[in-house]
Amino acid sequence: MDTVAENLAIKTADGTMTGFAFHPADDQPHPTVIVIQEIFGVDNHIKDVARRFAAEGYYAVAPDLFYRKGDALTVPYEDREEAFRLRATTTPEGITADLNAVISHLKGESGANERIGIVGYCFGGGVVYMASHAVAGIQAAAIYYGGGIVPRDDAPAGTPSGLDQASKVACPVIGFWGEDDAGIPPAHVNRIEEALKGAGKDVEFQIYKGAGHGFFCDDRGSYNKEASEDAWPRTLTFFGKHLS
Repeated sequence: MDTVAENLAIKTADGTMTGFAFHPADDQPHPTVIVIQEIFGVDNHIKDVARRFAAEGYYAVAPDLFYRKGDALTVPYEDREEAFRLRATTTPEGITADLNAVISHLKGESGANERIGIVGYCFGGGVVYMASHAVAGIQAAAIYYGGGIVPRDDAPAGTPSGLDQASKVACPVIGFWGEDDAGIPPAHVNRIEEALKGAGKDVEFQIYKGAGHGFFCDDRGSYNKEASEDAWPRTLTFFGKHLS
């Protein structure tokens, strides 16, 4: 399917949130997928993911959640220190406000209908989990190796846990994880799944043997072709079911 690329410029209380939109080259309204970045920013990989969703018939938007620190900031994959520094400048309250601004913006776009899904990778996967319980208007949420949902094993006592919000999740959730992800081990993934299922939520998780963190990014050494090629059609099937 032919697609069109556009720049995003969404006014917020803190400035102008930039980013990118990709959508089918027609005049019909389509369901939306909000694509949330890794800690490296809205780079070529994230833009390519949004473009792939557009080619499948979605109005895909990739907002830059680092806009408060500068325009179109991206970080090389090897500069993890800078990436974590940028991530530390974000807050749950700010991101929630940003996603609400994105949804308000979409209501004025003729190419987007009222069905909205969200997908995120790494840092963005954690954002997706938060959005599933804190942002109204989202009908489906896809998490790829989302960090920060379960506190690390060495975290101080009393560290907030996303598991405490499981009962508030308001949409179906699908998740994709790497068995060899040192930062999000299978034991943590199982705890997330158990919390959601225990709260009666519609949840489906897949843990890939031999895959680590970042397995979906084909610009990184962590890319795992087998896991990536299995997760993509599962994601499309999930959104096709809940956003049609």
